[in-house]
Amino acid sequence: MVRSRGVVAGKYFVNSTRSIAREVLDVRDDAVIFISYHLDTGTSTGNPKTCMKQHFTHWADHEATKLEIAGLQRFKV
Repeated sequence: MVRSRGVVAGKYFVNSTRSIAREVLDVRDDAVIFISYHLDTGTSTGNPKTCMKQHFTHWADHEATKLEIAGLQRFKV
């Protein structure tokens, strides 16, 4: 689990069990807008989604490493 105040736009977080990375696009009040990626292929799982910051911090195991980020085919806004 990551700290709530560390969840800011432009950062990436990983759920190791699910092999998913999430890129934080925006944080508004208690909501996080993000896009998810499969770590094994680097591809996006679809359109941006929103969830509560509390749920996001419980989902995330750690902030993504540079190596994890390098493998992602990043979403273009």
